[in-house]
Amino acid sequence: MSQGKSHKIFAIFVFILLILICAYLFLHSSFFAIDKIYVTGSNNVSKDEIIKISGLSKGMNIFSINEKLCSQSVAIHPLIKSSIIVRHLPRQVEIQVRERKVWALVPYQGALLCVDNEGICIDKLSHFSLVDYPVITMDEMPAHVNLGQAVNQTGVKLAMQIWTKLDSKERKEISQFHYQNNSREILIYTRGSTEFRWGNNERLQEKIAFFKQMLKIEQDMQAEGNDGLEYVDLRFKGQPVVKTVME
Repeated sequence: MSQGKSHKIFAIFVFILLILICAYLFLHSSFFAIDKIYVTGSNNVSKDEIIKISGLSKGMNIFSINEKLCSQSVAIHPLIKSSIIVRHLPRQVEIQVRERKVWALVPYQGALLCVDNEGICIDKLSHFSLVDYPVITMDEMPAHVNLGQAVNQTGVKLAMQIWTKLDSKERKEISQFHYQNNSREILIYTRGSTEFRWGNNERLQEKIAFFKQMLKIEQDMQAEGNDGLEYVDLRFKGQPVVKTVME
């Protein structure tokens, strides 16, 4: 290789190196220092609290933030389901959050645990409107339940799978779900005092169809002034086992 060609290659290498150094210095300059952090999707958790737990602060370099770590820090909050950190170049950062929402109420030690559809406890209240939320009781409960703690996710999931298959009128006929921890089965009690022995959620569509039929029968019997149903057993294949009050 000629000396002239070697000098040319060296010059190109130095030039590229200078470009990389300049780019590095530029990317880490005050031009990319964060001057605005804002939160979207938050209704129940204060934006200041979310920013604080994210670990983000003004003046940080926008490229130096660890998006995954910041998102995980925010999602630790019991009311927040997930979060995403979005960079808006050159100096703004958005924290997108998805809050947990009350899906069901679980009676517990004289209070009501407000749980989301994953069974995560997001609040404890002494009073709550029962109109729009299913009530789930359980044979066994933990000695202590803290905010952010899962409350028997299996039982909550079973109840949710049933609830989502019903329309608003049918939902109003349910007074409560009861989860049997040992057998991992669900009982459903209606406003007409019928016990539906649901079992697990095998043959879900079949059980839903029978459940809707039996609700209609229960309502017709009440309208006619006849004795009601004591229980309906849906746990086994085929027609449900039905017992009326007089039997």
